[in-house]
Amino acid sequence: MTMKRKQVLSVIAAVFDTLLFGGIIFGWPSLDFVLKREGYFSSKCEIETGDLKNDTTVASSEKILNCPSQDIALNLVYTLSSNIGGISTLPLGYLFDRFGAWKFRSCGISTAILSCVAVACSNKQSSWVLYIAMPVLTVGGFTILLSNIPMSYFCVAAKATIISIIYGAFISSAAVMVVMKSAYELGATVAEIFTFYGALLLLSLVYTFVLMPRMHVPFNVPDGYQYGVTGCCCSDNKISQPKNEILPNQKQRNNSEVSESTPLLANQGGEQKTFSSCLKDLSYWLNVLYSSILQLRLYLFFGTLNQWISTLTSNREQQSKYITTFGFIQLTGVLIAPFSGVMTDMMTKYYRKSATCSEQVIRKRSVCYTIGFSCLMATIYSALVLIPVLEIQYITFFVQNVARNFFCAGNGAFFATTFPSEHFGKLIGLNIGIASVVSLLTYPINILILKVFGGSFVVVNSVFLGLTVLTFVHPVILFFRTGLN
Repeated sequence: MTMKRKQVLSVIAAVFDTLLFGGIIFGWPSLDFVLKREGYFSSKCEIETGDLKNDTTVASSEKILNCPSQDIALNLVYTLSSNIGGISTLPLGYLFDRFGAWKFRSCGISTAILSCVAVACSNKQSSWVLYIAMPVLTVGGFTILLSNIPMSYFCVAAKATIISIIYGAFISSAAVMVVMKSAYELGATVAEIFTFYGALLLLSLVYTFVLMPRMHVPFNVPDGYQYGVTGCCCSDNKISQPKNEILPNQKQRNNSEVSESTPLLANQGGEQKTFSSCLKDLSYWLNVLYSSILQLRLYLFFGTLNQWISTLTSNREQQSKYITTFGFIQLTGVLIAPFSGVMTDMMTKYYRKSATCSEQVIRKRSVCYTIGFSCLMATIYSALVLIPVLEIQYITFFVQNVARNFFCAGNGAFFATTFPSEHFGKLIGLNIGIASVVSLLTYPINILILKVFGGSFVVVNSVFLGLTVLTFVHPVILFFRTGLN
């Protein structure tokens, strides 16, 4: 196998690794559907239950499946899992930089396997295990995402596109829980499902040692770069080379004129910005505001999807059908996300034709179109959820998926193209961390819906419609403010 083929295989493996193990927590509506039928947290309900799968009393089953206390408990599991995963990105980024891919991924994947074992051994009497196991499994998924993003460095001319595809795979991994739900409906138990998934995670460990470097992928990958198990045997392997080190044979290329095919990277153009100066940039904090609003909007939707669908139909078969459809629509994320990179690349070429635009202006103005499009899709999606027609929600699911893909991929592109690469991990980690802290509001908002508004989502969805309109401030200011640079 030539090194070039090995690098291509590494990128492909990174996409599938993220697709299978990255963001499965965002398929929570499917797992929530299963856990309710297994009776997790059913002790919080007013009636005693046995095995809900074998419960023949329809009335009792309906009461359990519509138990507000159970909904709140399960929503707390999701809220803790999704947001602890996001908050963990800042320390995870530091650990990845400090210990490298092999040690970082080995620890993350091992703990994820242990969390699968914990869920497999749990039952409705030990529902509390989910409060620990699911957040740990989610952190393992973010570990996989962070370690796979640098694999895009192998594709010099398409780094932004590969990053978008990896983010799309992270979003699409929500479909894993749809598969779990389908397996459950075919007769598999929760224990069997999570035991199999834990065993499947061993493949991720194999990929770690065979197709990833021990430390990091160099930002500028040299010719003949050796990595993986075979790379450890090469005495001249540049495995510990710093990411941004410029090799002698690359110096002439890096000093050459920027062309349309030159990858759009923040460390080009001779810019030198410290971490503190990046934090003083207004666009950074506008992005934090934009991210916090959209992430809270999306996380609340994932965490309360079953409850919201139940307000549109009381038919359990229809509810199951829509939850499954939602999960499979998420799978299209890996196909939608690359369009975010394509949009950015197209606008980059357009602005580079103008001799009056500096490289900094080109970067910021190009990415603001992607950000603006995600704001538009989020606004449309927030309006659609206010329409109490069940059939329209197929459109809602699709628009929501487009909004989320452009949001995640565009967020990554914003940091990769606007700020120096040496601060990428810290800046995006802080951004996601702040947004995740804000997203903890998912839990009290859900209590507000159930206890104050009697299960109605109208008021909350109306407020979020206004907030998503507010997010347009970020791309508008980003666009017009660059003209002052």
